[in-house]
Amino acid sequence: MTVQRPLYLDYHSTTPCDPAALEAMLPYFGPEKFGNPGAKAHAHGRRAAAELEAAKARIAALVGATAESLTVTSGATESNNLALLGTAAAAAEAKTGRNEILVGALEHDCVRKTFEHLGKKGFAVITVPATSEGFITAAAVKERVSDKTLLVSVMAANHEIGTVQPVAEIAKVAHDAGALFHSDAAQAAGKIPLDVAAMDIDMLSFCSHKIYGPSGIGALYVRQKPPVAIDSVFHGGSQQSLRPGTVPLALAVGFGAACDIAREKMEEQARHLSARAELLLKTLEEAGAGHAVNGALSPRLPGSLNLRFEGVMAEDLMLDLAEELCMSTGAACASAAKKPSPVLKAIGLSDEQIAGSVRISLGRKTTEEDVIFAARTLADAAKRLRKSAAA
Repeated sequence: MTVQRPLYLDYHSTTPCDPAALEAMLPYFGPEKFGNPGAKAHAHGRRAAAELEAAKARIAALVGATAESLTVTSGATESNNLALLGTAAAAAEAKTGRNEILVGALEHDCVRKTFEHLGKKGFAVITVPATSEGFITAAAVKERVSDKTLLVSVMAANHEIGTVQPVAEIAKVAHDAGALFHSDAAQAAGKIPLDVAAMDIDMLSFCSHKIYGPSGIGALYVRQKPPVAIDSVFHGGSQQSLRPGTVPLALAVGFGAACDIAREKMEEQARHLSARAELLLKTLEEAGAGHAVNGALSPRLPGSLNLRFEGVMAEDLMLDLAEELCMSTGAACASAAKKPSPVLKAIGLSDEQIAGSVRISLGRKTTEEDVIFAARTLADAAKRLRKSAAA
């Protein structure tokens, strides 16, 4: 089998839309099934509203939730902002006296920067440090939570190093202190089992384009019983209680189809991706790549690797292999920041180690031939760059 070049190894950034999800969406762009779910005064609108609720039920089922508990958003960034800003606004209005917020040190910028904003609004934002293996522990949260804590936010799985966080344990610590618990599951939903009821999660953010659904749509789960005090941070319509604006029906249908596929194939895909990642690491070792893995290998998202190459700059490596491999040095939205990764900083890596680190994320279509080619290509390039630097 011929390896398609450049070989795509950046599935944490985004995924191609599954053909079944695309097929499910197409009728909703045409004259037969189009409609505004908010226009319930006529047949087109009522049908659209019913189909939206059916799509929401399929999306919610991925995380063990119900359609009623779900707000459709434009993506995980909006879901995170809505959860965090909305909870803070409700608490400030109610004068609860809880003005502390705990956030894990490994969070995505859309969570971290939202908390920086809330810090300027009078909330005390406390960062919970990570272990060198890439985990936020329940014990570390327990050391810092208090009766002043409003909210604890820790992601379900990290977007750069792939480590899976003990969210159920952390949620219990938060609840024991009377605080709410939120988790950003953008990378985790559809890849590992998540059940908001069993894990006692109050709010969960996730999105479509990480699981082979369309871009531009996401969801926020908010626990209904007992209800979470959360205000809308947008205004102008009543389409959804927490978010005004017309819900994109076609995208919701595609998201629902992608969630169905992810749920049905989760175990199979996890085995496939884990086997490919193991083969890639084995081949790198055999080729003498001079690499190390950032973060613990388990528990980790299947097919997720963050590697550093001794004596090699990641930017040089990626430039050298631009026509061969598509990789990244971290989150796509932070790729132009030119600053050391906060995630890799948080697990104790030096600036030099961070500068030599690349993120590799495998996908459903990644073959054995692909990972062998990728490993050998990486190893050859790393050796070549080291030799050039020493000359």
